[in-house]
Amino acid sequence: MEEEGKRVGGLSSGLAVLLKGEDRKEDSWKTRLVSSCDDFGNQPVERALEYIFGLSNKSLGPLTGPVDTKLVRSILKNEFSKFCIKSGDLVDNRDGIHISKDGCESQVVGLEEMSICGDIRIIKHPLHVESLAMFSSARSNACVWKGKWMYEVLLETCGVQQLGWATRSCPFTDHKGVGDADDSYAFDGKRVSKWNKDAEPYGQPWVVGDVIGCCINLDHDEILFYRNGVSLGVAFRGIRKMGPGSGYYPAISLSQGERCELNFGARPFKYPIQGFLPLKAPPSANLLAKQLLQCLSRLSDVQGAERAESSLVGKLRRLKRFMSLDEVFYPVCQGICEEFFSVLEGDSGSTEFVAWGPLLSFMMEVFRVQAPHDCSGLDKFIDVFLEFQESRLMFEHIINALSSGCKTASLVLTECPYSGSYSYLAMVCHILQRKELMVLWWKSADFELLFEGFLSQKSPNKQDLQCMMPSVWWPGSGDDISNDGRSMMLTTTALSEAIKKVYTVVDP
Repeated sequence: MEEEGKRVGGLSSGLAVLLKGEDRKEDSWKTRLVSSCDDFGNQPVERALEYIFGLSNKSLGPLTGPVDTKLVRSILKNEFSKFCIKSGDLVDNRDGIHISKDGCESQVVGLEEMSICGDIRIIKHPLHVESLAMFSSARSNACVWKGKWMYEVLLETCGVQQLGWATRSCPFTDHKGVGDADDSYAFDGKRVSKWNKDAEPYGQPWVVGDVIGCCINLDHDEILFYRNGVSLGVAFRGIRKMGPGSGYYPAISLSQGERCELNFGARPFKYPIQGFLPLKAPPSANLLAKQLLQCLSRLSDVQGAERAESSLVGKLRRLKRFMSLDEVFYPVCQGICEEFFSVLEGDSGSTEFVAWGPLLSFMMEVFRVQAPHDCSGLDKFIDVFLEFQESRLMFEHIINALSSGCKTASLVLTECPYSGSYSYLAMVCHILQRKELMVLWWKSADFELLFEGFLSQKSPNKQDLQCMMPSVWWPGSGDDISNDGRSMMLTTTALSEAIKKVYTVVDP
């Protein structure tokens, strides 16, 4: 490993935080809540509702009836513009892409069955695939000819796979795939090479659990790849310009036994790259669903503030002259959830995207990534969600997302022991204590694959280790023995503290 790197007080940045010995506390939400609830006056319930729904101060007049789901949905309808940005401001310029299925225009992005050469098995829908032949290739049913586009590939194995872009004229055979012909470009992390007829060194070795971003910039005629959100550099320049109907298709070639999961945009990208669009547009319901979940997040803030030991508690207790926050919680939460599921019902196919994206983020925020977790706070929201039959499909996606998170999560030494798969495992272990959710998972057709995901632990490659510990020392490795020896002592002390933290969490 290189001996030069960022240092904090003479210690490698990957270890410095561990020596501080104290966890950082986040109190920003308290400050935000204090400023938002600064003037409850004689109408504290109205002020609390304004905070929850993100409304300006005193925008709600005195309530003439009880706080119930009907009132909540009425507020949401009346203040709809607060939660919905003008559609013209949200729609990305998607000119330059065509999606077809069986010769007809389509909105579903997947693999074009007629393009498959070899034997590709769908392990799990929609696009978790495995090669059963010695060499199998396929391309997507979406082609692009201008603009900036991307898709992601989650590696289930780390052998020979060629991932990239190809035109329809690229021939697929038992021995040749994407990257082996003109107008065909690929990256292979097993052989650490890029392919366009011939191979050249490029990129980094990949490992199981890596997410490879395959990007094409047709404004500058370039193709580039990312590993876990980190650019590997421009792989190909000056690629041939194409016209409508004859553009570049996402394409993959896998050796026998190789598995990967493709995401063309049906789910939020794990590592979105600024300026690059998914081949499948996000559902229109996602934006409003995200705003509604932010209302639930602020409701969680109010609940947390009531429990907090601070001067804010006295101010919030004024609510009891009208209605306690516990009494407000249920009708407000239920009203928001009614609107939430109504929005998803009106946009077919949005459930998966919302569950993997804003809903999972909301649950993680309430539960808290690091211990101590707010189990009771999360349970109150889950109780309300489960009152809706539509939530079963939502929780199926949540369990899938948590399993996938375990596969892709990297160990971060400074956040040890709360990095890696810890937060995903902690949440799934908690929610599966509910019988109905355990049965939902147990009856799932993907039970074994999901279980395999929960048991996964992503391993670092050489570059990952170098980022975690950019400087190492051993006797004879450097001329300045006294200085490097001191650095080594600090490093071993930091590792010792990290191990103590792990044992504290595992066996408190």
